[in-house]
Amino acid sequence: MRTRLGRSGLVALMLVAATACASSDGAAPAGASIASAVTSRASETSPAAQTGPASAAAAAPAPTAARTRISGCNTDGAAYEVCFSSPGTHGGSDPAVVHHFIEIFNSAGAGDSLRIAMFRWDIPATTKAIVAAQKRGAHVEIVADADMTTKPAGRSVISQIESGDPMPGNVVVCNGSCLPWAGSGPAPPSQNVNHLKFLLADIGGKKSVITSSSNFEGRQYSQVNSLTRVYDDSFYTFGMQYFQRLRAQSWSVGGVTWSDKQRSYAGPPSAMVYPRHGDLVLDTLKSVHCAKGMKTVDILVAVIQRYDIRAQIGRLWNEGCKMRIVTTRDLIENWLQSPFRLPGGQRVDINNNVVRTIIAHDKVYAIHAKIHGKERYVVVTGTSNTTCGGLLYNDEMMLRLDGKWAFKTFVAHVTDAFKHSHQSRESAIPVQAHCH
Repeated sequence: MRTRLGRSGLVALMLVAATACASSDGAAPAGASIASAVTSRASETSPAAQTGPASAAAAAPAPTAARTRISGCNTDGAAYEVCFSSPGTHGGSDPAVVHHFIEIFNSAGAGDSLRIAMFRWDIPATTKAIVAAQKRGAHVEIVADADMTTKPAGRSVISQIESGDPMPGNVVVCNGSCLPWAGSGPAPPSQNVNHLKFLLADIGGKKSVITSSSNFEGRQYSQVNSLTRVYDDSFYTFGMQYFQRLRAQSWSVGGVTWSDKQRSYAGPPSAMVYPRHGDLVLDTLKSVHCAKGMKTVDILVAVIQRYDIRAQIGRLWNEGCKMRIVTTRDLIENWLQSPFRLPGGQRVDINNNVVRTIIAHDKVYAIHAKIHGKERYVVVTGTSNTTCGGLLYNDEMMLRLDGKWAFKTFVAHVTDAFKHSHQSRESAIPVQAHCH
């Protein structure tokens, strides 16, 4: 097991309390349940690992019914599978997203491979499932943030996966982000981490890339989360090249050094990996303009702290976009809905009723508008909060999914979260810093 020395001298760049990219603690908000379009409901207790591979999970599932499952998984029957958790409709706890990771682990056996990069890991069932996959003959590699070594389940999976293969180096632990920073130091508070929830699965010859907002920690069950699985060999190759750089803890592998340009995948789906200069979220929002019949901008992001993103959100509000914004912190909600001015001097005052908060760890932008002058449906999702750390200091991945199916599926997820959200219960407005 390899480790890297951490970086010192962290200085606060953001003054909002608890700016860690990790999720907020707290009870789910009270509220009436809504009817759930769930075909099969996941257990509300910690999911138990099944035994034996399930070959049916290796192939892309058949398309789901027209109505989106707001707890569980949906697929277009071709390239994408999207899973959601809905604590609000499940008594405050829904393990659906973590459970699907376990289902993927359970489907792997001899000749298959699982390569995972994870920030936090404290769920024993996920440890049991991935260790069982290795025992069945699957090749398993893990790139872990040092946070994993602070939890019994994390320490257990590290030791068992390392000892379960005679070849050393199956696990790499990064003390801080695995890859060199793109920002000038020091990193913002609680940033400089391997913040990924990222899995490369090659099962039965079917390759897929899975990225999620959910860590493997029990408190995620009470938080709104999502998972996106992409079946595409070329994208898998790109993900593998990124994973190799995470393992090497260097942007240079095999004599090839990735600049910011190489950290971007043209798609489909479009993707960027971080740390880097330039951002898929910002690039997308800058190209969006609302027009008659195409003016939906739904945002469900745990933490939004960047001025450049706030300015684009404000511009779109002033253009007449129909918006819903859900964050996980009262202070962030207050900051987004408080009046401010755009760089050009225009005043923005987003209606307080469209900016709300819930216990969420998600990162979703679902947009139907003119993008680069054409009507388009897009979803931007992945692992990164909209923070300076998520852009310049953390290991992250963000995807942009095109098409009406992805848009409608994620809009159903945002709608569910918005119905269970509430207005901020605090009056303070934080002071935010610009990224450097």
